[in-house]
Amino acid sequence: MEEGDSEAIFGALNLNPQLFCNEVLNIVDDVLDEAFNFFYQDASTKLNIEGTQRSQDLKKGVDCVRLNVQSVLDKQLAAWESYILRHCFALPQGFRMPNTDESNENALDPGAPFDPDIDAQLDSLREKLIEVGKESEMLNQEMQALERKSAVNVAGHINEAVQLYEQNPMHEVFQEIVTTASELGARWQS
Repeated sequence: MEEGDSEAIFGALNLNPQLFCNEVLNIVDDVLDEAFNFFYQDASTKLNIEGTQRSQDLKKGVDCVRLNVQSVLDKQLAAWESYILRHCFALPQGFRMPNTDESNENALDPGAPFDPDIDAQLDSLREKLIEVGKESEMLNQEMQALERKSAVNVAGHINEAVQLYEQNPMHEVFQEIVTTASELGARWQS
């Protein structure tokens, strides 16, 4: 794709890759300036050297460090800018802007025919789906209520069986048999 084509496409989308890169670089420069100004002010205050020769020496030292940092940062940002422009803002070969005909009501496929019958069927199916969802929710609630009722009934039947077992004289006989069997087992082993 030619440079002019991509510029026209970015222009149509109200994008300017070079302006974006320049703004990022300007922000980085501003942050760097503020950081070193703060560093100088803070160091000057903490060392209590404002208005002295040592203040000028500090300023020279801070400026020297700043220039070294700026030099390394400029090289890195130049590589970043080159990468951004070549890879992030590169358009594929043969890229074309889609037609933006606002009168087209079918946004999925501009060439697809509009069929009101299909839309009516879809609306009907959506309404049925909503109704089925409501019925399903009601059935789930009924099922949960029946499960709770069933659990209560089972617990009642178990309690009733336990009470009958405890009231039956066979329970005492069974306890006596267990005790006797234990005593016989103990005598036989000795």
